[in-house]
Amino acid sequence: MPRTVNVAVVGAGGAAQVVHLPILKRLREVNVAGLVDPDLAKARTIAERFEIGSVAGTLDELAKEGPFDAVLVCSPTSEHEAGVLAALEHDAHVMCERPFVTQAATARRLIEAASKAGRELMVANNLRYRFDLRAIKHFVANGEAGDVVHIRSNWLNRRSRRPRRGWRRDPSRAGGGALMDLGAQALDVLLWVLDYPAVERLSARLHGEGDVETSAVVHLALAGGMSASIEVTWELIDEKDRHTVAVLGTRGSAYSYPLQLLTETESGVMDVTPPIDRPPSELYSDSYRQEWGDFLRFVRGEQPLGSQEDQVRLLEVLEACYASAREGREVAL
Repeated sequence: MPRTVNVAVVGAGGAAQVVHLPILKRLREVNVAGLVDPDLAKARTIAERFEIGSVAGTLDELAKEGPFDAVLVCSPTSEHEAGVLAALEHDAHVMCERPFVTQAATARRLIEAASKAGRELMVANNLRYRFDLRAIKHFVANGEAGDVVHIRSNWLNRRSRRPRRGWRRDPSRAGGGALMDLGAQALDVLLWVLDYPAVERLSARLHGEGDVETSAVVHLALAGGMSASIEVTWELIDEKDRHTVAVLGTRGSAYSYPLQLLTETESGVMDVTPPIDRPPSELYSDSYRQEWGDFLRFVRGEQPLGSQEDQVRLLEVLEACYASAREGREVAL
């Protein structure tokens, strides 16, 4: 049986409560060493719900109660840099929720700091672990789509009946609005499916009143003559959220949610979609479980994480998106 990994969780917000803690408490090879949050009253309430023995206002305070092997950082984006550095100072491996940080230079500093410390730093891009998106990536890599002409990725969330509040509406804490919150993952998936080609130029438009954008549309020209687009919003008028990836190629096409893979053969168009017996909600939760499985193997040294350089490139693209929208022009990278 694999050795037990002691994990400290930094941030007692929605990501911890809804996603990570329910998964961690079910993993036999994980012990949640403690919950860290400056709001101690909230942290104690969440810790009691999930039967976590230790609560602290900082990682330094938690370290006085006992050691931990790894740290999950799922606090507001503006606090990620400090959280990652604190974890590395305690000789811990780190999983950091996305958006990782808001600037490429910061991402590079953190990746270099983890390398210098000899610890793994993994950005929690759970969508890369979805079965349907992995099937699309495999379909493209095998050449069944032919040459990719265009790829589209969107993340469209329904308008809330109650006005959205909290740190995601504060640009000083979130680094942006819907483009940073949803666009970071929509763009990462799009580029990941294609093995992260270079973005040559882009044009972005942001929409919405208030301190941050509530919707964004970005058109990108990629190396190799491919084009791409992303659309994200917090204000979709619909009965449900819609998250889609679509690939158009010279020999085939691929669509997620629901998954469909179509390729051209000598006898006509063939549907090569693998069967999926899981509803979309379970595909989403499964992706987090798969992500944690990989991270724990990294922590135990059973397999290497690999370069996180693509996260620097992702943030360079996001910075260019905001520059394009701000200046009202196409931006070359």
